[in-house]
Amino acid sequence: MKIYISGLYSGPNPSSGVGVASSLRLAYPDATLIGVDYSSRSSGIHAPVFDDVWIQQPWARLNLDAYATSIRDRLEQEDAYWISCLDLEILWMAQVLGPHPRLLIPSVEALDQIAKPAVPAHRGLPVGIPPFISTTEEDWTLNSFCRRHGWKIWLKGPYYDAVQVNWWPSFLSLRTAFQTTWGTEKLFLQAHVRGLEESVSFSAYQGRLLDAVHMVKRDITPEGKTWGGRIDDPVPEFLNPLRAIVKELNWSGGAELEMIRNPAGELWLMEINPRFPAWIHGATIAGRNLAGRLVEAASGIAMSEAVPQSNEFARIVLEMPVRAGYPIPPLQEPMNGSQHHSGKYPSGMPMLAHRLQALRSRSVPEPIPPTPTAATVPASFIKDILGADLDRVETPSRILLPSTAAHSFAQLAEAARAASSPACEVRAAYSIKTNPDERLIKMAYDAGFLAEAISELEVGKALEVGFLPEQVILNGPAKAWPSQDRSQPVHAIFCDSLDELRQVVQRALGGEELAEIIGVRLRGPQLISRFGIPVVSREIFYDMIGLLRALPRHFRIGCHFHIASSNFGIGQWWRLYDSSLRCAKAIESCTDRAVECVDIGGGWFPDDFENDLMPKLGDAIRQAREALPSLRTFVLEPGRAMVQHSMAVAMRVLEVRKFQGVPQDIVVDGSIAELPLAWQFPHRILQRDRKSGEWQPMARGPARILGRLCMEDDIVAPNVQLRSDIEEGQLLAICDAGAYESSMAYTFGRGRSNGL
Repeated sequence: MKIYISGLYSGPNPSSGVGVASSLRLAYPDATLIGVDYSSRSSGIHAPVFDDVWIQQPWARLNLDAYATSIRDRLEQEDAYWISCLDLEILWMAQVLGPHPRLLIPSVEALDQIAKPAVPAHRGLPVGIPPFISTTEEDWTLNSFCRRHGWKIWLKGPYYDAVQVNWWPSFLSLRTAFQTTWGTEKLFLQAHVRGLEESVSFSAYQGRLLDAVHMVKRDITPEGKTWGGRIDDPVPEFLNPLRAIVKELNWSGGAELEMIRNPAGELWLMEINPRFPAWIHGATIAGRNLAGRLVEAASGIAMSEAVPQSNEFARIVLEMPVRAGYPIPPLQEPMNGSQHHSGKYPSGMPMLAHRLQALRSRSVPEPIPPTPTAATVPASFIKDILGADLDRVETPSRILLPSTAAHSFAQLAEAARAASSPACEVRAAYSIKTNPDERLIKMAYDAGFLAEAISELEVGKALEVGFLPEQVILNGPAKAWPSQDRSQPVHAIFCDSLDELRQVVQRALGGEELAEIIGVRLRGPQLISRFGIPVVSREIFYDMIGLLRALPRHFRIGCHFHIASSNFGIGQWWRLYDSSLRCAKAIESCTDRAVECVDIGGGWFPDDFENDLMPKLGDAIRQAREALPSLRTFVLEPGRAMVQHSMAVAMRVLEVRKFQGVPQDIVVDGSIAELPLAWQFPHRILQRDRKSGEWQPMARGPARILGRLCMEDDIVAPNVQLRSDIEEGQLLAICDAGAYESSMAYTFGRGRSNGL
């Protein structure tokens, strides 16, 4: 008997070829085992378990047609079998070689049923599929998915590769890298599942389940790869539907179901690999030789039964003599001088992915993909932009979207009124720092908002618009800057540090009427921030309590909590809100004084604020009143949620750069000076049709909008679809530019200083 085993890489992220061969050597001591690989850098070729090795050209240079013929010729020998341990090779073999009784791999149809991320074949198993989304969706939709899952997200390739994504700029760069590596845009984002990893591996032949084992990881590498585990039987609730799935798919070969069990005990299926896992010899050590069972079923020759040694295994690293005739090639020094690790794909596996894409498109035309979600913007955007008469505007220019902004202010004002009660008034507050435009501050004033300021300059701006001092809340670390010349008290002061609280209390004890409410900004134990009093410290908490107890009784006490939900995620924001209420309750208990005001903020994305916080506002207030029965004022400061979508930046096309007649990039007169957060989140873009005058959303695509500045990172939008007839002078409007895009804009490239 001669058995070919392909996929011998044995680095930190190993293939399973050496483990399969080790198990087959125990099952068939006299068999000839031939290791197959596509690089002399695959260290597994030196494993003594192989009688011989067959090294091919790397996938980039390998003649696939000739190689397929050679494999067929070898399998014509009645005692020859082939077990592939490479996912992409299995896909290629299934497409090109088709079913063969001694080619021990699943069919194309079966592979389609385990395709990531939906894994259609999982139905019936007691597992869930973590939420996912295709990266071909609009960037606005992708960003919403990431925020909804708290930026605990994985970007995954179609075959291999998964990397954690924690903010938008990293996603953009990683998506580009993945697309280049794998030659496809068919990537996906998937929500992270917290828990411990486990697997089920099975062996099957022509739809008959031969054996299956359950493995729980006991030790892992920094990359999460198995370095030790425990082998058990799968539970019947898992094994019975698995048997039915194997039969339905007419599966042949090995497989592994990779799963995570969360703290609630629920199993989440991450993927099904169409081959034995790298830890497969650990199952043989436990007396379950799955690779041997597969060859036994295909050949009809009984194997030597595995002797159970332990139901736990550990992986160790040993040096092996290099196989004669296969010296290890010397490392090549890259141009940057650093040594390059051979990684998971010394044979150029991504190149096989590129070739498979071309092969499949020629042999089996892919179905027409579903039409991607069309780019959309709220109707009020277009209405407001039409009213701006941009033909008369010198660009770049920031334009107010008045009806869009007015709707947000009116909606929150009404929600605050509806949530108020005689016992507890709900007030909205406008964050001046987010956008100090007088028109927006006036809208907030007219809607009955309070004004939230971080400096005396901002207080002055609020008073100029019409706010009274008793309608102003002071927050932040430098409230008195540049100098305090006010004589009247404000509505509330929230101290950012213990030192500031000490100064405020001393002034209050000296008779100064600083504010109706004196409070503290809380930095809870789960929050990493430079702002607020770190109440996790027992000493600091004790000192804070002492100062609040010393505050004259006619001052009301308040607590302030603020983190950006757009950075931490919606779920985490609510958990921290709950934590802040518990802290406020502890302050009440320790000071023997009522906390009468709660001020919450959140840097909310407008969509999240409208779709998540607003519907839960009543519940949030009830929760606060249950924790703090004497609560009289509940202040909501939504920050960017009020104004991010209230402005756009109009700009004109300066240059159209084409390749083979197709627009690749455009240069515009706008830049990151006007859009300093262009890379931090996607911006919806409108383009005006020069002939019809209609404003239309710009879809996602392969082109870029480049800014006017001589800066490498001045890319206004990296992934857009340009019209074929786009011309110089055409108008664009970059939306969602009304929050910090406005207040943080700068003057670079205009030939003048910034005025300091």
